[in-house]
Amino acid sequence: DEHIKIQINVLQELSKMVLKSLAFTDLSLPSGFSSLADAIRKVRAWIFTFPKQVMLTETLGKTAYMLASGPKYVGDSVDLDVIAASNVTLKRQTDHKARRTIFGQLYQQLKHRSIERVFKIGENHRAFKANYIGMNAIDAGGPYRDAIETMCRELESPALPLFVKTPNGRMDAGRNRDSFVPRTSSKSLLHKALYEFLGRFFGLAIRTKFLLPLNFPSVVWKPLVGDVVTENDIKAVDQTALTSIEPIQALLQQGVSEGDFNSQFAQIKFGYCQCDGKVVPLIKDGARCPVTKANSRMYIEMLRNARLYEFEFHTKAMRRGLGQVVPLSTLSLFTWRELELLVCGQGVTKSRIPSLKRMTSYSGCSPDDEHVQFFWEMFQNVFDDNQRAKFISFTWGRSRLPHSEKDYEQKFKITSHNASESSDDPDSFFPLAHTCFFQIDLPRYTSVEAMTRRVLWAMESCGTIDDDSHTMSTASSIIPDTEEETGESYWNEAF
Repeated sequence: DEHIKIQINVLQELSKMVLKSLAFTDLSLPSGFSSLADAIRKVRAWIFTFPKQVMLTETLGKTAYMLASGPKYVGDSVDLDVIAASNVTLKRQTDHKARRTIFGQLYQQLKHRSIERVFKIGENHRAFKANYIGMNAIDAGGPYRDAIETMCRELESPALPLFVKTPNGRMDAGRNRDSFVPRTSSKSLLHKALYEFLGRFFGLAIRTKFLLPLNFPSVVWKPLVGDVVTENDIKAVDQTALTSIEPIQALLQQGVSEGDFNSQFAQIKFGYCQCDGKVVPLIKDGARCPVTKANSRMYIEMLRNARLYEFEFHTKAMRRGLGQVVPLSTLSLFTWRELELLVCGQGVTKSRIPSLKRMTSYSGCSPDDEHVQFFWEMFQNVFDDNQRAKFISFTWGRSRLPHSEKDYEQKFKITSHNASESSDDPDSFFPLAHTCFFQIDLPRYTSVEAMTRRVLWAMESCGTIDDDSHTMSTASSIIPDTEEETGESYWNEAF
């Protein structure tokens, strides 16, 4: 116990010293520009999170858009054609021009608007008002949250040319199988602008605490806080990335003859497979240049550097966009895991349920009612983490719960289901969700099993925000067919 107390005291003093020294350096400087900044970044994992969060909160307050006052600030309207966006996926297209997906439409309409007015806003504020064209939905929060959730799903799909599942995910082996990395070959000026635009949404998530359901590994987050990508980070997304190096190093250490070495590695050329599956040369005509004992050390160095800096183009753009919304000098105090938590939060695990219960209110029913107890039994012990996230999205338009109870914009509300109250068969009714108000009208189901069947069907089948008087089948896209994609579809890749 005494040793633990000493360690805590040491860390407290370290935190105080580091925070006091911030006035004398700029942590946004690249590595090697400031020895003090480099030293602080090396110990950032040992600095307590709380003082860093306090400093971040103060910084965000000082740099916020001054006219975005009041608890319910909403930015200007954006018109979103959800039919065109859904057709990209239904027709297995890739939105290369960034015009048809929700992310693309947001980019086209927000790219020239004031960054301060759109992104540098306060907690629980909304960057824009989502006008779903052809849909009978008024944005009181639900369509806005739904648009951002949809945008995140598009980013992690072939609907956009920006991210691809990790090689480990495609091989179903190793770590980060459910994560996504930038598409290495996406390096046009438009791609740079889109990655930068995404970085602004990272900053928006930090400011508003509207968390983004994105699954990115350390190779994405580390550069955003000025941290260094290591070989372990590369292997965490592609466990085969550097496998060709190890046998070469082993033979070099054994001191084999040049002839034996060259014959054994004659099939290895100066090229490598990127994370997006494309094979590219390390040098000019690398596909025809075999690795020999004479050039093997150059091959090792070039391959290692190519993998370590594979996403430099993409993360630089994202970091630039993030820095336009949140000061990088403050974010550089955080570790990559802390940044991921600030932007994406955590999934809806069992450990989050007690907090959600405390943030739940009831109308027309009570926590002691049998069907309400059935609900919590289902939510805690029947649903898995993914189903719980889908339920939160079904009722609130977002799939991540806030960091803490004080961050809730509104309480979760369970209300009576009026249409089923007088029925002899409440099990035949479906629940009704109101995403703008984080509310569910819950029929008085007679068992956990009956409730689970109806709730799961509603969650899986009702993915569109609209009301019963105007459905997607009667709406049509306003984006002309000439905007449809004719380029390569990435849906044909292993995904």
